[in-house]
Amino acid sequence: MKNETLSSRTRTVALAVGMLAAVAAGAAAADLNPEWLARLPVGASLTAGLQGMVVDAAGVSYVTGISGSSSNTDITTAAYAPDGTLLWSRVWDGPFSWHDQSRGIALGPGGLVYVTGNTPGPGSYARVVVLAYDGATGTLVKSFEYTSGPGISEHGQSVAVDAAGGIYVAGGTVGDGGDALVLAFEANGQLRWQRTWDGPAGGPYTQDSALEVLIDPSGDPVVLIHGVMASLHPDYVVIKYAAATGLTKWQATWGVSGGDYPRDMEIDAQGDVYVTGIGIDFQDKFSTIKLDGSDGSLLWQAYDWTGYHNGVAGLALDGQGGVYVTGSVDPDGDESNLNDNIYTVKRDAQGGALLWTHLYGANCLGCYDFSGDVIVDAAGHAFVAGVTNSPPYGMDAILLVLDAATGLETDRGIITGGAIESAWSRELRFDAAFNLLVGGEISNVNTGQVDISVAKYASLGGGGIPCADAAWFTAVCVSRPGTDNRLNIRLRLTDAGHSGDQVTVTVDGTPHVSTINGAGASIVVKGVAPGVHAVELTEPAGCFPAAEPICPASGPPLGVR
Repeated sequence: MKNETLSSRTRTVALAVGMLAAVAAGAAAADLNPEWLARLPVGASLTAGLQGMVVDAAGVSYVTGISGSSSNTDITTAAYAPDGTLLWSRVWDGPFSWHDQSRGIALGPGGLVYVTGNTPGPGSYARVVVLAYDGATGTLVKSFEYTSGPGISEHGQSVAVDAAGGIYVAGGTVGDGGDALVLAFEANGQLRWQRTWDGPAGGPYTQDSALEVLIDPSGDPVVLIHGVMASLHPDYVVIKYAAATGLTKWQATWGVSGGDYPRDMEIDAQGDVYVTGIGIDFQDKFSTIKLDGSDGSLLWQAYDWTGYHNGVAGLALDGQGGVYVTGSVDPDGDESNLNDNIYTVKRDAQGGALLWTHLYGANCLGCYDFSGDVIVDAAGHAFVAGVTNSPPYGMDAILLVLDAATGLETDRGIITGGAIESAWSRELRFDAAFNLLVGGEISNVNTGQVDISVAKYASLGGGGIPCADAAWFTAVCVSRPGTDNRLNIRLRLTDAGHSGDQVTVTVDGTPHVSTINGAGASIVVKGVAPGVHAVELTEPAGCFPAAEPICPASGPPLGVR
């Protein structure tokens, strides 16, 4: 770590009660050090590097990326223990030993780690590939490929796995141009359904592709698509499919016929969908939308910008009504001087109101700063990761810690690239205790050799299950003739990553503890008195409003619940 005095600037703008106040943030010392930094060499191909990272509740980090030489790339997947020890590393070289590429990674039930990407088939046409590894041992448990037919190139870009082991892949195929491809597989790899999305633009302008798939609280896949419209400009396209059949439940689009490029998507505990990307509004700006999860209707849309050429990197929800977007901006519109800044904003999830902005970076020649990702813990810290070249840093990975309430910088972490290496932080993930795992790359500027990097920063507070991992919470009173009332309480999580952890529910102030099994936990409270009862999920706290089930004075007639 470098010891020079910090001379780059930070700026925060906070908005409250309709008033705009510019707050000058003092330079934060780079005193936040990782507990450990691990590096995994993946070669010097032009595509070598990190493609995805996930972290389980125990703090094991799983990364996947592209490795090898430019003439023969492979898929490398690895696991790191909570102390940074390499547990296993596996290289997958497809049947044709040519250009194999990973693009997405997800956790699934049974301790499996899923990777998707593409592998060459006959005639060198790419096929979708799905690999499933045992998270504990790295054993390849299953692998399968998908192709729509001969002479068609396809790829998997993102993968999600539901609580029952159903596998969903979003990516691309070829029609009259590029088309979006969505696949659903049974846990054994058997194809359940396949869907394509072809925008109204004609070839060669129709370059559609599915970027991301997430599972919503009802268990249905929601897919984010870059879709080219009849105006020949791209829009945000979001589609919710029925998990069992692939029928479209709703489809939503957003754009102004000028070039709107989706980048990232999140779903909240109520099932509402947030998408951010680059939107055209006289110039490129951050453009963030919120869609109603029940029908896809637009709830709000907002632009954010400062300077010129605003480009989005990531989106995060805090589970407490905050929406965070980070990216990079050009302060003067001159792309030749390479002086982009890192720009982060917070908006209110309910109505989209702007709460604060934060700007980091110096405006000198070559002082480029780019954002990679953003994430927020339960203790009120917003973490922004990327790369900085503002003095005194040079090609170093940066971690900005912002106060989630005000946007002021409170801490800073630096992973130095040294004299001949550049470091870049790209992905942020928490374990169950809110320790922060940072995935990125470290590259040798002379040889082109790339290492996938994983760093761990100790929790700054707020340990437990993140609200973003909690899908839904219900409490229902059940009464049968001749029996006492009972409360059936259920919590469903987005995946099985917290299996074995405990949750606490209070019923009329009395705590009840349950251990998560797979992707859910349940509690049955017997002998409940008639009337209204207050049922609250208290650990993790703040994720859902308290439920108020009503128990009848006597059981209903036979056959009625």
